[in-house]
Amino acid sequence: MKLLVTPNNDKQGIFASTVRLCQTLHRYDAKIYMLRADSEKYAGCCDASGDNVNKLTRECDAVIAIGGDGTILRSATIAAVYDKPVLGLNQGRLGFMAGLETGEMELISRLFTKEYTIQRRMMLDVAVHQHGKCIYRSVALNDIVLTRGVKSHIIDFNIMHNNDACLHYRADGIIVSTPTGSTAYSLSAGGPVVDPSVKSILLTPVCPHSLCNRSIIFSSDSRLDIEPSLTSDNRLFLTVDGDVVFELKKGFTIHIRRSKANAKFIIIKQKSFSRVFTEKMML
Repeated sequence: MKLLVTPNNDKQGIFASTVRLCQTLHRYDAKIYMLRADSEKYAGCCDASGDNVNKLTRECDAVIAIGGDGTILRSATIAAVYDKPVLGLNQGRLGFMAGLETGEMELISRLFTKEYTIQRRMMLDVAVHQHGKCIYRSVALNDIVLTRGVKSHIIDFNIMHNNDACLHYRADGIIVSTPTGSTAYSLSAGGPVVDPSVKSILLTPVCPHSLCNRSIIFSSDSRLDIEPSLTSDNRLFLTVDGDVVFELKKGFTIHIRRSKANAKFIIIKQKSFSRVFTEKMML
């Protein structure tokens, strides 16, 4: 089995955990791929390396991301393009996307005996248009966020659902998330927690200046078109899965719908979402 290992080298204790992971994988005759920078750091752990993460992902059978949710999120988004499954090992704090904790390394054996399931999670397509022309397109596993600059005034957002004008918010921003992303920024902004198996699109305003401040859950086949009203006093930024993409200008519209791509997660421990959520949040 060819496995791409993607560690987050900024995490405390990551070196020892990654070495132990590679030693475990080699016991099962796995061939380990790494980015060249990682292979130099983990000398002796890697069997093949390269500079292009997309090429490595395409050539491997699965990806093992070791770090926090951000690390797993980035790996899963790239892997989804090539229909490859991802196993997350949590070396972070919450680790909602992780299939295993780093202290459960012995359970990696189930990957080779095929004692696991694959969980597919929906993603979102986002496109930015200016005067009818598409100037940006991407895919998100967690969320798409529109948020104002530090010194900007509050912003008006007009939102259409399936070509029908339905919502108007005056707010600091708007979060559109998948059920996977419901436990991320959307949760911090007061949004609901949604089981990832429920196919839906969540819309949550950030600090709305309105009596209508509730999140709305749309069906997964919905299309949302967001038109921000921008003036010289406003600055608005688009963020996709935590990465700031660019600053939006007057006349830009944002179109969001369910993606045809799905993230595939390797599930070794068969736990319900409610149990995982309770354990992670220590409720």
